[in-house]
Amino acid sequence: MHRHLLISFLVLWFTTLASPDLQLAAAETVIVDKLVASVNSSLILQSDIAQFRRTIKLRAQLDPLFSGTAVASKGAQAADKEITDFLIDERLISQAFPVSDAETEQEINSIQANNKIDRQSLKNALKEQGFAFEEYFELIRASASKRNLIDRDIRTKVTLSEDDIKNYFYNTYTRSSSVPVAYHLELISVSISNYKTLSAAREVVQRALNALKSGEAFGDVARRMSDHASASAGGDLGTLTEDNMSSQFRDQAKKLKIGEISEIFGGSSTGSFNLLKLVDVKSDDSARYEKIKNEIRAQLTAAEYQHQISLWLDRQRQLAFIHHGGAAPFAGLPVAPKKP
Repeated sequence: MHRHLLISFLVLWFTTLASPDLQLAAAETVIVDKLVASVNSSLILQSDIAQFRRTIKLRAQLDPLFSGTAVASKGAQAADKEITDFLIDERLISQAFPVSDAETEQEINSIQANNKIDRQSLKNALKEQGFAFEEYFELIRASASKRNLIDRDIRTKVTLSEDDIKNYFYNTYTRSSSVPVAYHLELISVSISNYKTLSAAREVVQRALNALKSGEAFGDVARRMSDHASASAGGDLGTLTEDNMSSQFRDQAKKLKIGEISEIFGGSSTGSFNLLKLVDVKSDDSARYEKIKNEIRAQLTAAEYQHQISLWLDRQRQLAFIHHGGAAPFAGLPVAPKKP
């Protein structure tokens, strides 16, 4: 039984069995805690928020999902609502990936073995920092639940390609600088002059775009439907600098990420309807890219983990019964009325 439910049960039991005079006295109670929120059958009390603030430095060492959050950046100065929202998410994870006392013990034993310390030494170290072993135990349990979420549900959803890293590099570091950039492009172009009407030409390029969206390879569609000179090469234009492209092509290329295909552009003003695919980007900043790409990979990976976890929590909130505040505070044991 949850400890806070147990408090309520004992108060009710004691009051029910007490004498009429003591039952009357129960109306005068000591408030020991206040309900802030509930997540399914789990309660979050004001004391949980106070404990969160008091143990925030310990959490920063143990919680794999704490770093990078708004609460982590604000620390003990975070608002009650921010801490409550964090604890709600934590309860959702713990309920979906429960960790038993025995599993928590095993985790702590492993930590002790790795650090070559015994249980008493661990308790002494915690006490010196102002933390109780029971608080450490529960944080280890919550942290294990979060690692289980990552390992069993999130990790397989986080994929990062070399193109993702390049895209970030060129969009963040290169495009805002004066370093020349070259774009490897593929093209599908439908000349309006080859068709009776403008709409007939556009319909052809729309069919080409639909084929690409259905998964057909760009080169195959270009060979079949493009009437540009590059069609026989699968639409491959090679690598072009910005100076080698028309303003319309340059504007489209700069909008794209590596691997992306543009929407249909062009028309009567250019004499054709077009689709561009950005195959790769190159610049004189390649040495810089090699130097920082691992840093970018780590940054993007962390961001994607946070994104996937947020999506998971959103789904769980839709399924859970979550109640915020507004409930009466929990009462402590009844106290005797003052004598006149």
